[in-house]
Amino acid sequence: MKREGLFLNVALLLLLGTAMFMGVQSLTAEALVPSIVSVSFHDVGSTTILDVTVNHTPPPAIGPDHYVSNIQIEINGTAQDIAQTPQSTETFSVQYNLGPNSNTYSVRARALCIVHGYSAWSNIVTVPESSTIVLFIALVTLTVVVAKKTVKSSK
Repeated sequence: MKREGLFLNVALLLLLGTAMFMGVQSLTAEALVPSIVSVSFHDVGSTTILDVTVNHTPPPAIGPDHYVSNIQIEINGTAQDIAQTPQSTETFSVQYNLGPNSNTYSVRARALCIVHGYSAWSNIVTVPESSTIVLFIALVTLTVVVAKKTVKSSK
C-alpha cells in the first residue's frame, strides 16, 4: 500500500514539474521573438516607400548580443533582405524604397532575432500604383477640359 502511494506521489510530482517547465519555456520564447507591428507605405513624388515597424523586447540582462539582425520583405513572392545593426529601442522602423511604382504589389515582412530566429510573417499589404500617376492623369484631363472650354468661348 505504501509503495503504491509513493509511486503515485512521484508520478504526480513529475507531471506537475513537466507542466511547469513547458509553461515557462513557451512564455520565455514568445516574449523574445520580434514582431512586426505594421507594414505601411507612402509616396514621395513618384517613388513609393515601405515602412516596416518592428517590436523586439529583449530583457536588459541579455544585452547588446540580442537584437534584430535582418528584416525580410517579400514583394510579390520575392524576398529582399535588409541587414540591421543593433537597435537602441524596443520599437523601430525600417524603410524600403520600392522605386517608381507603376504596379500593384503584395507585401509582407518578418524580422530575424539573432538568438530566437524569425518572427511570424506580417499580414499581406497591397500597395497600389503610385497616386502620383493618378494625379498626373487627373491634371492632364483637367487641362484638356479647360483648353476645350477656352477654345469654345473664344469663337
